Amino acid sequence: MNRRLDPDLICCRRPRRTQTRLLALAALAALVAATPLHAQHAEWLDPRVTQATIVDTICVPGYADRVSPSFDAQMRQKQRLLKQRGIDDVSASDYALDHRMPVLLGGLASAPANLDLRRWEGRAGQRRKERLAVFLKRCVCTGDITLAQAQSAIAGDWENRFPNLSSLTCTGS
Repeated sequence: MNRRLDPDLICCRRPRRTQTRLLALAALAALVAATPLHAQHAEWLDPRVTQATIVDTICVPGYADRVSPSFDAQMRQKQRLLKQRGIDDVSASDYALDHRMPVLLGGLASAPANLDLRRWEGRAGQRRKERLAVFLKRCVCTGDITLAQAQSAIAGDWENRFPNLSSLTCTGS
């Protein structure tokens, strides 16, 4: 006996993993969409990075390394900020040089207005922020969210909106 499968049923079936990814993407999209759009500070942003140019800028491997100042220049900027804030040399290693708008999301690497200090550890720490920036960049480069949505997500109260970074997913990651 020859069994034929109904092509209408075949086309509409999705493997369980794909369904899970789609649900996770929908949850991320809802979270990003519900995020209030924060006005971007023009002095934080690299004008060469736009939605139209992401494939030639942030989505190119090694982009951030190419546009960032040398390590020595970054350490001089960090020292300047530590001095301004009255943070002594003993505590300096507790802090990272933070780009308010990460270079991975179109932040201007050398703009003084885009630079700040951030503790490495903690809920609002630099380690978590960098992890979120990498995740958002991946989502932008796969087309799951726009550059503006990613920038808005990290410009505001990201540490409270994204309490569990390990559960975030987007299609293609």
